[in-house]
Amino acid sequence: MTDCTISIIIPAFNVEKYLRAALDSIKAQKQLPDEVILIDDGSTDQTLEIARSYHFPVPYQVVSIKNGGQGNARNLGISLASSEYVYFFDSDDLLAKDFVSAIKKQIYSNQYPDILLFSGDSFNDCEYQGERWVNYRRGFSGSFSRTEFLDKAFIHKALFCSPCLYVSRKSLWGPQGLAFAPDFLEDEALFFPLLFACRTFVVFDEVLFLRRNRADSTMTMVRNEKHLNGALNCVRTTLQLYDSKELNDKERQHTLRRLEARCIVYILTARKAGLPVSVNEMVKTIVRTRSVSLAIKTLFYGVGADQSAAIRSAVRAVKRVGRVGKLATR
Repeated sequence: MTDCTISIIIPAFNVEKYLRAALDSIKAQKQLPDEVILIDDGSTDQTLEIARSYHFPVPYQVVSIKNGGQGNARNLGISLASSEYVYFFDSDDLLAKDFVSAIKKQIYSNQYPDILLFSGDSFNDCEYQGERWVNYRRGFSGSFSRTEFLDKAFIHKALFCSPCLYVSRKSLWGPQGLAFAPDFLEDEALFFPLLFACRTFVVFDEVLFLRRNRADSTMTMVRNEKHLNGALNCVRTTLQLYDSKELNDKERQHTLRRLEARCIVYILTARKAGLPVSVNEMVKTIVRTRSVSLAIKTLFYGVGADQSAAIRSAVRAVKRVGRVGKLATR
């Protein structure tokens, strides 16, 4: 059987405390990756120096760029990767020792799928005092079509968007394919478009990735305008996917669920950041999906009093459209 190749792409920004441990977990693999690419995203600490001082027995590139965000760094890594599959690894986390060997085994035994999704676990950094804790277990395993995967993942609440929890074909990415946005939550915004670019899915409920909970990471820092813009981009990209004529009924149902969840996250992010919700975006989303459920949830989760009238108008418009549609089909 022809060997497959895997490139590990690592965006790194001000992670001098954690980078050596992350790189050590790659170097300790039972089977090494075929390539390691580290993109220093304009770090102001010793991250770049540590990265350059490190050595691997496989091809290893370190590229330093002006700070442009994690998504931009990942996109550059994709353009430099030479392997058939790519994996995005965060520079403050850890990999299980059998990560590469387990991934390659699954690739071989499942006829080279488009995407492989696996489980992860969390651990607290010794200085972390917060309460964030996420269970990244998939809860199921097997080879699936897209609809089968969405059904299973919804039942098991396992639609984790982190790029650290999947390996995908490089051919899905790049100028003619997918790219990360520069905003925060770029992984969430891209996750469903990635799923709909794939045809073959392999899931295995094995913990191969360990996420470090630490202070001042993108996930734990106080919400700000970048988080809000990222949350809004998630709404927009999911709505664009929902509008696609290529979705079957089941896929559209799952996409609507995802869209409703992203709208709620957007509203809650605005509340936490002390910033206003774009009522125009919410009304547009409600009208285009004709979702009374989304409208009710939007009101429930707390748009401002001056905005609720517009949402109620959208609800009435959706209901009128629904009644007209029923009459037309009689």
